[in-house]
Amino acid sequence: MKRKTTYDIVLFTILMVLLFLPMLQAHVLHIPLKPLNGVTIETEKPNFELESYRSGDYAKQEEAYVGEHFGFREPVIRLYNQYLWDFYKKTYAHDVVAGKRGWLYTPESVSDYFGTELLRWQPSVKEAKHNFDLEIRYMNRVRAILKENDVELLAFIAPEKSFLYPEYLPDSERDTTTFNACDYFLEKFEATGFPCIDMTGWFQQMKDTVSYPLIPQTGGHWVFPAVYAADSLFHFMGDLKGIELPKLKIGELHESDNHGADNDLEQLLNLSLPIRKRQGYSPTAEVTVEREQNSVKPKVLFVGNSFMWGITNQVPMREVFDNVEFWYYFSTAYTGDPLTPNGNVVNLNLLEKLLDFDYIVWFTTGNQLNKGTNGFANSAILTLGVDDSIRKEYINFISDTLHRDAINRVSTDTLLLQEAIAILHNHPEIIPELNAETLTSQNSNIPYAKVTKDIRKDSAWMAALEAQAFLRSATMDQMLHAEVDRINAGKPLYKDQTDEILFSLQVQEEVRQRIQRIPNYENLMASIREKAIKQNKPLDKAIEDDAIWITREKYGLDHCRLIDDPDAVIPMPPTF
Repeated sequence: MKRKTTYDIVLFTILMVLLFLPMLQAHVLHIPLKPLNGVTIETEKPNFELESYRSGDYAKQEEAYVGEHFGFREPVIRLYNQYLWDFYKKTYAHDVVAGKRGWLYTPESVSDYFGTELLRWQPSVKEAKHNFDLEIRYMNRVRAILKENDVELLAFIAPEKSFLYPEYLPDSERDTTTFNACDYFLEKFEATGFPCIDMTGWFQQMKDTVSYPLIPQTGGHWVFPAVYAADSLFHFMGDLKGIELPKLKIGELHESDNHGADNDLEQLLNLSLPIRKRQGYSPTAEVTVEREQNSVKPKVLFVGNSFMWGITNQVPMREVFDNVEFWYYFSTAYTGDPLTPNGNVVNLNLLEKLLDFDYIVWFTTGNQLNKGTNGFANSAILTLGVDDSIRKEYINFISDTLHRDAINRVSTDTLLLQEAIAILHNHPEIIPELNAETLTSQNSNIPYAKVTKDIRKDSAWMAALEAQAFLRSATMDQMLHAEVDRINAGKPLYKDQTDEILFSLQVQEEVRQRIQRIPNYENLMASIREKAIKQNKPLDKAIEDDAIWITREKYGLDHCRLIDDPDAVIPMPPTF
């Protein structure tokens, strides 16, 4: 009887520990746990209110909050996910499709293979072909305009996993009433002479000649094989312009010790144990760049999807190109080295940007083509194909039409204008000049944009404008446009105002010296610290701003703003 009592006590104790340990973890212990992968939307803790309690909303909100914040949530979810995977090969990850023998795919790639992706994005097969034909026409016209201005536009189609490794796809019926968007674009590109390099076909030929998968078993993107694709792309780009680009030199392959990109889909499953890999090793190699005496480093813009990161993460792009920008999904602009987000594409001067590069590479994958060019062709033709005044005229016309139809609905002028802009963007063919079989019109501001491009290429000119921008409290973009305006007006150029440029360099040097001296003044530093806190800026930036303000005050430069008077005379000391 005693033994049974002891046994009961032990069981009871274990039960209590299991019951209260999650609560202790959530409220007392706070043991750090590995977070779950994927996107998490935090649920806020609801405030208790009598009205929401009576309606039952409080109980629902509290249940949702507790469900996301109970103790040991992460290991419990991983354990449950492991059970589903081991026994049923099932997952609740919406962005992952489980294939055969532990292979994972993205749902878009799978549905594209079986022919069901097209109608997710297009109203019908007939309308899909009509929409694609329009975009292909726009792409060719955009390319013609860009080529007249020494810019090459080309398409690059990254490989699609479902078409490389269909043998591991889950069993499903193919929809024979649709068509494959990628095949359609490739056929039309070839027929119209639009330059395009397709990696799926080449990788299909490669896959049986290498000892590793070209796209990993548990990943959705390419990893090291992206380097081979980049090498082919760079050769293709050089041939288009008849120039020699720097060459990639690929060292000896060896097994990679970084498998993060190899299993990006597996990470979304949030399992307790890794999936057994039935593949060869994940390769890597040293990638260097060789430059010949006649090789050229052009400026390139990539517009496309996440497959681009496979190239930028492994290829020293700045050794191949003079400047690289990446417009991710034609939405976020990435600039610099390394590439970092720098605002939204919609806020850029698209006309000048498109003409500023030597190459524009439209970068996509097969399943993405079900959406067409993701807005790129439409935006580009509206920017390059017609004047701004024509575009605004049709936006106003559409807005007025919507206004007449908006009697029975609540809508503001701003919302109507935004809706009109969206309608024109989705249907450039509303403008008759863009609905013709042969597109011949162009934006009359293209010559203006070409001048800005020429100035940007001249480093001495840009340095002179940078000096002037400091004196005139202007951004470089404002300074650049002001200079082009002076060229068109026949006025003396800012770059030729030697005294002003030398004065600016002297003032900037004085600012640098003042920045070094400011920390020695205790009272001044206390004031700057207070301003930095109020303005929510780093202390170094606050010191720099103060040094600039003091120096500009000294020389009376406060009111020399370009936006006020482009012809303002800079007040300089008598020595100048």
